[in-house]
Amino acid sequence: MPTTAGPLTTNERLDPQEMVVLHRVFRREIPLLAHQIEAAAPGDRRRTSVLADHLDLILGALDEHHEGEDHLLWPKLRERAAPGDSVIARMTDQHEAIADVLAAATELSHRWRARADRDTALLLAEALRALDRHAAAHMDDEEEHLLPLMADHITAQEWSEVGERGRRSVPKTKLLIFLGAILEEATAQERQLFLSQMPAPARLLWHTLGTRLYKRTTIRVRRSGAAALQS
Repeated sequence: MPTTAGPLTTNERLDPQEMVVLHRVFRREIPLLAHQIEAAAPGDRRRTSVLADHLDLILGALDEHHEGEDHLLWPKLRERAAPGDSVIARMTDQHEAIADVLAAATELSHRWRARADRDTALLLAEALRALDRHAAAHMDDEEEHLLPLMADHITAQEWSEVGERGRRSVPKTKLLIFLGAILEEATAQERQLFLSQMPAPARLLWHTLGTRLYKRTTIRVRRSGAAALQS
């Protein structure tokens, strides 16, 4: 799209609500995992593995989401939406701050997986709460000030490229789980939006296998104590 492109047509326009739905995953899962990790029994390597596996998925998805925006969206917005330069600059600074906190949480997660000790669990939970504060403030700012710019200057196809990059980064064995995380709090309309973009075989796989797989995953992750030992 050239810099002087006119208004987008209905078919070209993206639905900014897609990003809001995706943000809900991080808003929900990061503080939830901080609580579960803090409550995990020291030395329980089975529980540690369950939580660390889910944390790897969420932190990896957040990192890739921001990388996709940095490389595929911000350059286009700088070119097409000059009045929004200050917004883009602020988003970039926030991404850099989040990247630092995310890297610290990721390193602690790897250490906790290896040790399953109480001290590392507490440090990891603290790091995740710091990440949640940074990410939540960024997502609030992004949803209020960036999404209007995206709706006017980023096409649905360009946004789908960010989504496709994110999907490629998720291990194939975890794709249905992450889809479940996206759909968990989605409205009926939002759910229809996401599922309609999937090929028919993928939708069938979600309905026949994905829903049960995601339910089992959430039970395992969100249980604690004796219930978790039986998962």
